[in-house]
Amino acid sequence: MNFQEVMALAKRRGILQPAYEPYGGVAGFLDYGPVGVRLRRKITELWRKHFVLGFGALEIDSALIGPEPLFRASGHLSEFDDLLVECLECNKLYRADLLVEGEGTLDRRILADAVAGKKCESCGGKFDVPRPFNLMFSTSLGAGRGTPGYLRPETAQGIFQAFPWLLRQNRGKLPLAAAQVGRAFRNEIAPRQGPLRLREFTQLELEHFFLPGAEPEIPKRLAKMEVRLVPVNGSAGTETIADLVKEDVIGSSLVASYIACAWKFITACGVPAGKLRFRQHGKHEMAHYSSECWDGEVETSTGWVEVVGIAHRSDYDLKAHGKASSREFRAPVPGTGKKINTWLPDKGAIGQKFKSEAASVLEQLVEGAAPGVEVGVSGTTHALGREYFRRVSATEPEMIYPHVVEPSFGLDRLLYCILETTWRSEGDRGWLALPEMLSPYYMLIAPLMARDGLDEKAREIHAAAMFDGVDVFYDEKGSIGRRYARADEIGISRACTVDYQTLEDKTVTIRDRDSTEQQRVSIDSIF
Repeated sequence: MNFQEVMALAKRRGILQPAYEPYGGVAGFLDYGPVGVRLRRKITELWRKHFVLGFGALEIDSALIGPEPLFRASGHLSEFDDLLVECLECNKLYRADLLVEGEGTLDRRILADAVAGKKCESCGGKFDVPRPFNLMFSTSLGAGRGTPGYLRPETAQGIFQAFPWLLRQNRGKLPLAAAQVGRAFRNEIAPRQGPLRLREFTQLELEHFFLPGAEPEIPKRLAKMEVRLVPVNGSAGTETIADLVKEDVIGSSLVASYIACAWKFITACGVPAGKLRFRQHGKHEMAHYSSECWDGEVETSTGWVEVVGIAHRSDYDLKAHGKASSREFRAPVPGTGKKINTWLPDKGAIGQKFKSEAASVLEQLVEGAAPGVEVGVSGTTHALGREYFRRVSATEPEMIYPHVVEPSFGLDRLLYCILETTWRSEGDRGWLALPEMLSPYYMLIAPLMARDGLDEKAREIHAAAMFDGVDVFYDEKGSIGRRYARADEIGISRACTVDYQTLEDKTVTIRDRDSTEQQRVSIDSIF
C-alpha cells in the first residue's frame, strides 16, 4: 500500500481528512473522524502502558500558549527555525533542505551553497540567499496591544517550567519522570500532504529527570531487547540494548532504556520489526539542546519516516528557565550539605509590636531578611532590630540542575505508519491487520439481513454492549460480505453475525478478521 492508497482509505473510512475541506482545505491541518479518533485513543492508551505506567511517570496537561520569556529562555526564539528560500522570478517559497539531498543532516553553510546551484521547480528561476524562518506561531496575550505569546512548538516546555511543582508532588525525590499528551504547533514552510508534516500535531512526550552521576540503569525487562541501530560511525546492526551500552554505541543508559521501550511499543502497534530502525543524529542535525539523539524511523512507501526522537537534553532546559525566571529549578543532592547560620523573623515579637499590622510586616520580610531591614507600616518606615529576629543554624544540601532524557513521539506520523505497514491484501480482499488492542471497535455487530427480526435482535445486542461500556459498531447496510469488508478495512478484529439460528438457540457467528474463520458461540459469551 502506498501513500495515496493510505490517504484514500483514511478518507473513505472515516479515519482522517484535510481540515476545512469545504473551503479548499488548509495545508498542515487534519480532521480526524470517528475511526481515527478511536485509533488515536487506542495508540495513546498503549503508549501510556509502556511509558507512563512502565516508568511510573507523573502526568501533566500544560497550557497551549506560552509567554515570550518562556521561549526566549528555551532557545526557541533564536534557534527554532528552518532555512527559507524564495524564487527571484515567481516568488515561490521553499524549505531549503527539501531542495537538497541529505536534508536536515547538512551543515547550514553547505546547505546554502547547495541551494545556490538549484533552480525553481515552478518557473526555472534562481533562488535568493536562504534566510532563517522561525517556526513558531505568534499571538498576543490580553486586550489591546497585549503582550507577545506563542503557540507551543512542543509540549516539553510545559513540563520543564512545571518542574519545581512536579518535584514537590514527587516529595522532592529524583529520578522523576513526567509525561504529557497534547497538541503542538509549528508554522512549517512546506507541510506535506497527510500526517507526515503538519502545522498542528499531537505529541506523546516524557521527560525523565535525574541527578548527574545517578542516571537510572536499564530495567531488567528491557535489557535483553534486540534493536536495529544505524550509528553515525558504523553500519546498521542488531544487538541487545545492554550490549550496545557496554560497547558505548549508545552513550546513555536511560537513552538506551527508552530506545528499547520505544521498539517494544512501536512493534506492539503492529509495525513489523523489519521496517523499524533507530538512526543516530549527526552533529549538524542535533537540536540545540541535545547531547545525544536517536530517531526511531519506519520504512514506508515515502521513505523512512521519523515517529520518535529520543534525546539526552542534559541540564540545558532547567538551567535556562532557572536563570530566566530567577526561580529555583535545581534539586538537592542527597548526602551533601553545609551548615549555615541565618536569621528568621520572630513572629511573637513582631506581633507584640505591630498588633494588627503584624501580618503585613511578615509579608514584607522576604527570604534572607536580617536585622536592619526596613518595612512600611501605615505610611511609616520602621527599621527592625535584632529583637525582632532569632538566629538559627541549618544544614543546606548542595543544589544542582538535573539532567533529562526525552522520548518524544509524533502520534499523527505513527498512526500513518501503522496504517501503511499493517495493511494486508489477498486477491480482491484487503484489511488492516491491527493488533487487537488497537482495533477501533471491539466488534462488528451485523444482522445477516435487515428483516425478519434479525435486525431487531442485532440492535438489541448492540445496545446491551454499549450500555455495558463495550464500544461496538453496528452495520446493516448492504450484503454481509460488504459489511465484513468495510469492517476489515478499518481493522475491526472480529464480527458478530445474527442469523436465523440466533432466533432459535441464542447463538451467533463470530468471524475472525485475519483468518476469516467462523465459529458459533452463545450470545452470553461474546463480551
